[in-house]
Amino acid sequence: MKSNFYKKYFPPLTAVVSLFALSSLFSQAAFAQDFSSLDNDLAQLENLIHDTIANTEEQQRLLEDLKQNLAESGNLIDNYESTIAEQENLLKDLQTQLNAMSETFKTQSALSAKYERNSKFWRNFTLVAIPVTAVISGVFGFALAK
Repeated sequence: MKSNFYKKYFPPLTAVVSLFALSSLFSQAAFAQDFSSLDNDLAQLENLIHDTIANTEEQQRLLEDLKQNLAESGNLIDNYESTIAEQENLLKDLQTQLNAMSETFKTQSALSAKYERNSKFWRNFTLVAIPVTAVISGVFGFALAK
């Protein structure tokens, strides 16, 4: 029974083992070629990782610069808003002063018109009164002298 088993299964089993051994030898040669390409791929991957890290660090630096610029811009905007508020207050004060000056001008204009009316009256009165007084004084003086 044993000899029948060996005769029946030994040649195919030997062939399978031989094929397995040969395929493992060929696959090691194939793996050796794959390992060199794998080394190249790993080197490229390592370079890519280094480049990515460098780019990330550069982007972080640019982001920090942008944050700083935004903070400075915010400070400038706050300063501009403060300056504008101060200018608005100054303009309001100026408007108040202009309104006061306008009222003063209106009062002075009214007083000037009143003064001109009074001046015109006294000028006319003087122009008429002096000759009339001279005539009356002359008439009294002449009457007294007689």
